[in-house]
Amino acid sequence: MRNPLRFALTGMTLLALSLGIGRFLLTPLLPIMQADAGLSLVGGGWLASVNNLGYLAGALLCTLVPLRPLPALRWGLVAIALSTMGMGLTHGMAFWLFWRVLAGVAAAVLVVHGIAWSLARLHASHHSMLEALVFTGTGVGIVVSGVLVAGLQPLGVRSSASWIGFGLACVVATVMVWRTLAAPLPATTARTAPARLPSATGPAWTLIVAYGLIGFGYVIPATFLPVIAGERLHLPALREWFWPLYGAATIALTLLLPRILRSVDNRRALAAACASMGAGIALCLIWPSIVGLILATILIGSVTMPIVMVVMREARALAPHDPTRLIATLTTVFGVGQIIGPLSAAWLAARQHSFDEPLLLAMAVLVIALGLALVRSRDARAIGTSLPDARCEVQDRQESSGRECV
Repeated sequence: MRNPLRFALTGMTLLALSLGIGRFLLTPLLPIMQADAGLSLVGGGWLASVNNLGYLAGALLCTLVPLRPLPALRWGLVAIALSTMGMGLTHGMAFWLFWRVLAGVAAAVLVVHGIAWSLARLHASHHSMLEALVFTGTGVGIVVSGVLVAGLQPLGVRSSASWIGFGLACVVATVMVWRTLAAPLPATTARTAPARLPSATGPAWTLIVAYGLIGFGYVIPATFLPVIAGERLHLPALREWFWPLYGAATIALTLLLPRILRSVDNRRALAAACASMGAGIALCLIWPSIVGLILATILIGSVTMPIVMVVMREARALAPHDPTRLIATLTTVFGVGQIIGPLSAAWLAARQHSFDEPLLLAMAVLVIALGLALVRSRDARAIGTSLPDARCEVQDRQESSGRECV
């Protein structure tokens, strides 16, 4: 296999394990854990929030501590496998909270160092589709895990067995990429001239606040989508299938993003993503049918990873020489939003016995984020650039710290 493709597939695997499993496997398994493990809706909110808290802690760790990339990646993979199996091998909130925190920390380490590792090795190839392939990893993890959970559900597979099975799958995937992670940087990477960065089109503070609000708004449907589908449709056999659809939608738009960003600047792309999410949430409220929820899932899921890509692209435009501090700030506010979101949604839903209020709150927050995304700098100009501009220009010095991407 050609090295660039092998590096892209390895990066995709890292994101699939870190986000598709370490972060979001709870989503399709939450209704099953409610049925067979006695987990309450509020308890599910706590598990989601502490996972997001661990993710925030892991992101800050990568920013503040110069971790060595190879050990960080390998230990992150081991921690994802261990924490996933641990969810099935132990019982009770105390154990589950511990495993979800560990999974969050490991997921952040894999995301930060995994993206840095992948794009550093793809830098010389100048192939935007391979870079987009890396970012499809989240959707791939969601699709694979979602299809397996939905397919096994009619067979009566318990949630504990599912956690253990996915943990073993993580072990297999870890073995497959273990040696590739030690691959050195291509010799041409250090000599390649940095790509010309686009100009920022808005102030940093609006990007920061908007990203934090998006973290709150998107995480509510991302955490509770199968539960919401079950509540709206009263068809338990169908509810788990909305999650793999969510992942498939994000894969599709992530692959299309390189072409889209040739003619749309970062802020407009971010505003469009907020509008898509808001419209999807509105459909959940006003059209609670199979067709309505399918469209809602596509509108929300399709922009999940593109939002991250666009925001990081704009961060590099705002701080072209060293975006580390800005990326750390963005990751922090996004993490805070993700922590507050599930807890707020679970509390409101438990109080009202409905997800109407949480969804309305998420929609209102996304409308505010949309407005902030459209705030332009006085001298802003629309610039159409392609995804390669979003690459991290990683030199040997940066590779040793692995702190340049989120």
